[in-house]
Amino acid sequence: MKKYIIIGIIAASLIATIAGLWARVNYLASERNIYQSNTHVLLDSLRTYKVNDSLNAASARQLQLTIDEYKQYRSADYALIAQLKADKKRLEQVTTVQTETSYELSAPEVERIVARSGLALDSIIVIRDTVKCYAYEDTWLSFDGCVTNAVFAGTVKSRDSLLYVEHIVPKRFLGFLWKYGVRERRQEIISRNPHTEIVGAEFLTIRE
Repeated sequence: MKKYIIIGIIAASLIATIAGLWARVNYLASERNIYQSNTHVLLDSLRTYKVNDSLNAASARQLQLTIDEYKQYRSADYALIAQLKADKKRLEQVTTVQTETSYELSAPEVERIVARSGLALDSIIVIRDTVKCYAYEDTWLSFDGCVTNAVFAGTVKSRDSLLYVEHIVPKRFLGFLWKYGVRERRQEIISRNPHTEIVGAEFLTIRE
């Protein structure tokens, strides 16, 4: 009887050891895959393309960091998030985008009459000057200002709207149409302003 008990204990120990080693191998393989994926993302340049022949879009691959890694390698962003009303320990995804907006404009010159008061011979006189002004407005840009003493002064407003689409790029079996699992995660970013170019983007996931 004792013989079978000892054999059972040894077998259970072997199974537990094999299970532990298998879990460890899977963990190390997962960490290796994440490391390789992060390396490829960091070395990969941003891919940009056009939507409807006018709107600029960019494709950002997923970068996976632990909260400690994020705090170390993205310290400025982490410090900014720390000022928000959010639990930093429960961060899941952080997306950053850099854009550049460029316009080539022509606006009509509009003359405006500006009244200025002055004193002459103990009486008030009103001097009316013609000032050159410019105004422009469309869906994405508006400005209004005048030139005084060769200096333009006015208000310029630029607007934009960014669309984020997260999706999965599946694995393919031997390159055929059969799709399975997850090869990588991507985020497509589209600027609805046709004058805006996306010059940088980062799609970052916080992992345990």
